[in-house]
Amino acid sequence: MLKPKIGLAVVYHPYEEGAEEAPDLFSKTEKMLCHQGLDVVPADNPVHDAQTAIEAGKKFREQNVDLLCLPLATWSSDYVVLDMLEQVDVPVVTWAFPGVNTGSLCGCQQIDCVLKEINKEYKFVYGDAPSALREIRAYSRAVALKNALRTARFGLVGYRVPGMTEVTFDEYALKSVFGPRIVHIGIDELKEERDRVPEEMAREKWKEVCGKARSVASSEDDCLSSIKAYFALKNFVERDGLSGLAVECYPNLMGQVCLPFSILSEEGIAGSCEGDVNSLVAMYMLHELSGMPVHNTDLLAVYEEDDSILLSHCGSGGFSVAEKPEEVVLAPVRLARKGVCVLYPSKPGKVTMVNLVGRKDTYRMCVIAGEAVSTGMAFPGNPVRVKIPIGTGELLNIVARFGFGHHWMIGYGDARKELTELGRLVGIQTVSIPETGC
Repeated sequence: MLKPKIGLAVVYHPYEEGAEEAPDLFSKTEKMLCHQGLDVVPADNPVHDAQTAIEAGKKFREQNVDLLCLPLATWSSDYVVLDMLEQVDVPVVTWAFPGVNTGSLCGCQQIDCVLKEINKEYKFVYGDAPSALREIRAYSRAVALKNALRTARFGLVGYRVPGMTEVTFDEYALKSVFGPRIVHIGIDELKEERDRVPEEMAREKWKEVCGKARSVASSEDDCLSSIKAYFALKNFVERDGLSGLAVECYPNLMGQVCLPFSILSEEGIAGSCEGDVNSLVAMYMLHELSGMPVHNTDLLAVYEEDDSILLSHCGSGGFSVAEKPEEVVLAPVRLARKGVCVLYPSKPGKVTMVNLVGRKDTYRMCVIAGEAVSTGMAFPGNPVRVKIPIGTGELLNIVARFGFGHHWMIGYGDARKELTELGRLVGIQTVSIPETGC
């Protein structure tokens, strides 16, 4: 799970009222940030002149921080922030605190003006209320996620599926806007790698996997073939340093990579269906933010009576996000009636839905925070029924108006703020639908 590394330096001016409180503020803010689950790198001393600013900046650079957090104990000369940024050019949180005589607030406003003029990324936060700390946490996670995307590598096995122009992606735009590099792998290479997996190795793994399921309806040959495909995909992951894979599964490989994707998701590797690379990016983002397997789904039905929607796909979800993991069924994929899918109703809880489509000038993302509720096997896959914070008709109109696609990635937890911040950081259109009460 993503853990941002944040450089902490309390800033003050020695002539200002409240300067003597800088060390205490340093200790206080460090504890608050650690409590938010951030990896805090403290400066050796509070920053008040060029020397302490440069020393802090060098330390932050050496520690490879994702961003800086600068609580202002008093008004401060703005050049000390610039001197730090000359050493480590990362986004900045300017953090002001109440105090009529300290000048903390106007000091942050002055620094923000300078940062805006020189086109530096920053976020302003005021006070130490829980909402302020959540803002720092969300922004820090968004910055760290942007950095993680820059060095990620994703495998594309085959290409996008026939008849689904919607999931076409622009490799140049993906690299330019989000950062990941694509590693191309042929379908033939997947089959050859699968066929090289020793029979005994596959049987041993299959025994482990089927022991977790309530029942198995797939043939032994299909089960062993799926396990061999898992080992083949895992070999690609290890060989090429991949964080996720998209596979051209429909129609010729239907049901043949569902179980492999399920197993890989529990190992921290995202797996996107139908060669949809943009959705793979969304899955990766949700996994990094939640630390849990992510559902790859289609929006199948709406229920006006309780403003909920039903989503599912063939059945490639991780066992751990089933409502009752002990009741998972392994069975052939619908329509093709072959392969091995992981079938179960998904567990309830707070969720974040993401739909990411487009290319360089048209990238757009829809982010919805909702509540998954218990549902039966409404579809032979991993059905998720989500109560959304707006009417179902309004949602359908938004999807149509913005031209969002039919693939929705669903992660557990509320990551709406982080993903909305990320959309702003990378410069794409983001439609955020808040959870009720936010």
